[in-house]
Amino acid sequence: MKFEVVTPPEKEPISLDEVKMHLRSIPGDETEDDAILSPLITAAREFCENRTGRSFGVQTLAAYPPLETEYIRLPRPPLVQIEQIQVKKADGTEETLSADQYEADTVGGGVFVHWPKEQFAQINPIRVLYKTGYQENLPKTIRQAMLLLIGHWYENRETVVIGAFTSIEIELTVKALLNQYKVWWF
Repeated sequence: MKFEVVTPPEKEPISLDEVKMHLRSIPGDETEDDAILSPLITAAREFCENRTGRSFGVQTLAAYPPLETEYIRLPRPPLVQIEQIQVKKADGTEETLSADQYEADTVGGGVFVHWPKEQFAQINPIRVLYKTGYQENLPKTIRQAMLLLIGHWYENRETVVIGAFTSIEIELTVKALLNQYKVWWF
């Protein structure tokens, strides 16, 4: 199923002060490291989201599901709420479904839609706009994976380090932590 990020998280699930404490830096210190660490926080969240198929910062997504079933399992759980469901008809007109035409399944991460009995457009006939992500209480293993990535990327800013002993343990550790929350589609 195709989806796109409409609105990225307003706030990252891990704060700059938390990252500085993890790095044994001084929280609240306004150094040039802030300009390096802030993008690393976002990159770590995006990496973990892509690895697990989940959303960790509350964000708005648009999904374009096929018309195969009345139940749509939306990408990137956990589902917070459905904002809007639009149906594009074969004649090019669009209709926004009312709230009584669908039921959100916040536990399963989907929506049960009562489809109108009409012809649909061939390309992207359905658009589901929804909020997803952990509102609070990001799982500790996800938090640890993000902190490990941020620390590793901060200390190793180059792709190659001459004369240093490198290890792939960080990659294996992060994968092991994230696999516990991976959305498996089988």
